[in-house]
Amino acid sequence: MKRFIVISLLAFMALPMFACIWVDTHNWYLFRVCDGETFSERVNKITRDNWKAYLGLPADKYFWFQADEVMEAANAKNDVLMASYVKHLEVYVDVCNDISGDQWDYPTKEELDERNRTITNIRLYASSKLKTRLRSQHALLFMRCNMLLGRHEENIKFWEETASQFIESVYKEMMKNIYAGALYHTGHYAESGTIFAEQSDWNSLMTQYYQLRSCEAITREYNRDPNAAVLPFLLQDFVNNAQEALDANHDEGGGKLFIRDIKETEAKEMIALCGRAVANNETKNPALWQTAKAWLEYLYGDKQKAATDIAAALKMDGADQLNDVPRSINFYIQCATQPLNKEYDDFVAQELEWMGGFVDENGDKKFYRDIDRTIDQVLKPRYMAAGRQIQCLALMSAYDYSGFSFALDSLGVENAIKYVAYVDTPSDTNLDRLIKSQVTVEKDAMNDYIGTKYMHEGKWEEAAKWVEKVPVSFYAETSYEPYAVLRKWTVEPWIKRQWLSDAQVWGDQKPTLTFNPKLAIAKEMMAKEAGLNVLKGNLRLQRCYDLAVRYAQLDVTGDCWFLANESKTRALDWIYEDHFELEYLGKKAVSLLKEAAKSKDFHLRERALFALAYCYLNSDKWHSHEWDEASSSYRWISNPASQQYAAFAALVDFERQNEGQISTFVSNCDEYRQFIKQYK
Repeated sequence: MKRFIVISLLAFMALPMFACIWVDTHNWYLFRVCDGETFSERVNKITRDNWKAYLGLPADKYFWFQADEVMEAANAKNDVLMASYVKHLEVYVDVCNDISGDQWDYPTKEELDERNRTITNIRLYASSKLKTRLRSQHALLFMRCNMLLGRHEENIKFWEETASQFIESVYKEMMKNIYAGALYHTGHYAESGTIFAEQSDWNSLMTQYYQLRSCEAITREYNRDPNAAVLPFLLQDFVNNAQEALDANHDEGGGKLFIRDIKETEAKEMIALCGRAVANNETKNPALWQTAKAWLEYLYGDKQKAATDIAAALKMDGADQLNDVPRSINFYIQCATQPLNKEYDDFVAQELEWMGGFVDENGDKKFYRDIDRTIDQVLKPRYMAAGRQIQCLALMSAYDYSGFSFALDSLGVENAIKYVAYVDTPSDTNLDRLIKSQVTVEKDAMNDYIGTKYMHEGKWEEAAKWVEKVPVSFYAETSYEPYAVLRKWTVEPWIKRQWLSDAQVWGDQKPTLTFNPKLAIAKEMMAKEAGLNVLKGNLRLQRCYDLAVRYAQLDVTGDCWFLANESKTRALDWIYEDHFELEYLGKKAVSLLKEAAKSKDFHLRERALFALAYCYLNSDKWHSHEWDEASSSYRWISNPASQQYAAFAALVDFERQNEGQISTFVSNCDEYRQFIKQYK
């Protein structure tokens, strides 16, 4: 059975729909005064527990409501009433799913008529069971049917005269929510908004107040009742939209699309309204308005006033009702405005320790997002600018900051070594002690990371010192284990690419790693480079070519890229079509190939010239594609100024000078054959 059930028709009201993708963001909302469990989360959890108890199933065996499963259990218990109820509920849910599909497929008049007849019959059934032991369930079904049929006045009367007298239960709470929806549909907006707010039904509140979220509209609501239950929600929405707009202007997006672009003039009007609410003692929760005022002041540039006002909010009535939001925002603002000294560090340590102590039953950290935003926008830039990069790295790691890896990379391998040393040394400041108590360095992973960074720079001796500390078992657990076993860095990538089958990567042919691949290549490169300068003539040039093969394989575009690179983007699959910048390993391969191409040995020189034309060793291509309208096809446009064009030209000239000796790996190359057609 499908799980979709209409609780409130407001869920179907038209709101903008956006296509979203996930992008990492630090743009978290700090003003979350309506946080916590929502109405839908609460009722779904309770009803799920009720069905689980009825079925007698443990938590790990019950997943979601299925009518067939419940009816089978009801029949086994000879519970005729329950079986009948669930049968009709199933039909109601099917209609709900049809309604949900209307946004994609418009129903016919006949379909709408049949739908109404079905709901009318279920309504009549439910009304006949209002004096049974399942009267709350049937009353809820009755009101749901009235809701779909648009009988809102009847739902209001039924709730006020009958359902409101029922015992407290999740079914009564859902009926009250439908009653609120009926009030909304009959123009009783203040009453419906109050109920939605009291029930934490933020979705319905957003629908009701979607067009009423300006400072002007909020002022009208405030003037009607300074303690209206909807005001915290409306105030939160305004403040967070203001933050969102400013973050978007500073390229701090991340998948969230703000609905209203709050301008500075309107924000300052809201600051004035907040000040009025506090000054005139018109609200029972002055801390709410003072906190909003301070955060808006900070966002719009009055940072010192914000620091004073948020400190005052902590002492006002209502602060303890705001789920610690004033203290969290105070942490952000004070971190941004106070001078960087010992007292500053002690304050950071004190507040981080307090915020880190809130963990829910699922192990989730309540203030993770607040800490993340404060680190990203305040602590990281301030500590980095003060030359405290290593401590800042540890702070980011301690609080799972998503930009830690990027920061570690950007600071270079030497600072990574300092970071490891910092974490392992004793400390005498409160901040250092707190940070180090939260950080655990995975020794094998960090040794591999540092060694890999040195390999990326071609510093084989330094790399070997670090990767030799890493056990084979570490590499045997990596995702690239089969590649490390089966791919060889001695294979020329411009002649053969080392593709592996699914069976070799995932299936019964997957091999087991029995050696340390990074240590092996580091030692081999050390040995080959050490002997390079003592070799003469063609032996030296052959060694240059052999080293070039290895450098090209270790480059991020090579088959053995994982030995000298931490990661690889899928964009490289299309790199042939784009310009890119060669890194050290690729540049080194090109330099060695140019040396090898001086050889008088035909086969070595041919291989070296062919390799120099290899697409992944050229930052710009010898041609581009352009759509030709006349022929309705792409045509190739030569680029004689490119490095690859010059490499192919040298190869063609060489082959023409040695007519009849061309190797098959050259003559079979599609790019080579295409170049000949364009080359004059």
